[in-house]
Amino acid sequence: MRWVRSEETTIDALQNGDDQSILDELSLGDLMVRYRDTVSPSKKSHRHERNRINLMLRHPITQLKLSDLSSGYFARYRDDRLRTTGPQSVRHELNTFSIVIRTAKIDWSIPINRVWLDDIRKPKIPAARDRRLMGDEYERLMEAAHGSQSIHMSNIIEFAIQTGMRVGEIASLEWSNISLHQRIAHLPDTKNGTSRDVPLTTMAVQVLSQQHGYDREQPFPITKHGIGAAFRKICKQAGIKNLRFHDLRHEAISRLFEHGLAIPEVALISGHKDFRMLARYTHLKAHNIVHKLG
Repeated sequence: MRWVRSEETTIDALQNGDDQSILDELSLGDLMVRYRDTVSPSKKSHRHERNRINLMLRHPITQLKLSDLSSGYFARYRDDRLRTTGPQSVRHELNTFSIVIRTAKIDWSIPINRVWLDDIRKPKIPAARDRRLMGDEYERLMEAAHGSQSIHMSNIIEFAIQTGMRVGEIASLEWSNISLHQRIAHLPDTKNGTSRDVPLTTMAVQVLSQQHGYDREQPFPITKHGIGAAFRKICKQAGIKNLRFHDLRHEAISRLFEHGLAIPEVALISGHKDFRMLARYTHLKAHNIVHKLG
């Protein structure tokens, strides 16, 4: 394997006490491959990270030796990628470079004196989406969902609005983790790596009750990709533009605030650990909070 060869080179150079020869021998790609094959597999998001690293390895910057790298090369990488890729994805790639280089410096004893990524500007994150259901969109959405080929989509849409769960959480939900009596849905494996209990509204319990009998293990026996594809067709049928399934999570979280829940209470339901990130998902409607004002 490529990283095994680079490791042997590193060991030989370290034994000879020649820092410069290590930097002359190893390329940025060598570090990326070693990280991909040894560190990334232990992470929850390893599939996404592996795919990202494989994509990044196609860029000429990864062929440069460590001794030749500079912040300027990474700035040019940033500008090059921004021509074809969104700023959020480019930020992820730059962060991956930074993590790999820090790992090599701290954990692998590669004599790197600086993390070049610290000296370049990251692309600005685009403004958070503020898309919520407007006017009669809910009614049109549900009407189209009831008429769709997927018998589960109308309940899935309603459940998403009632709980604020992500599409992957809905698709992986199991009956064994649901208590209709206690009105709790337990999510043992979430995006941020921790479990959480989601309190269920009366409507959410009603939706789940309607799903009994379809599948013994899952209330919604459909993959997250299947949900996404079906939702896009439903929106097209309903004549609704610029609405993504994830926007239903925005809708749900905003409704929780409009119902008067405090930030920690909403965070408990949504699973957000950073209240600043929670704010990005929250878009209140002014007319729904007027009654709270004196």
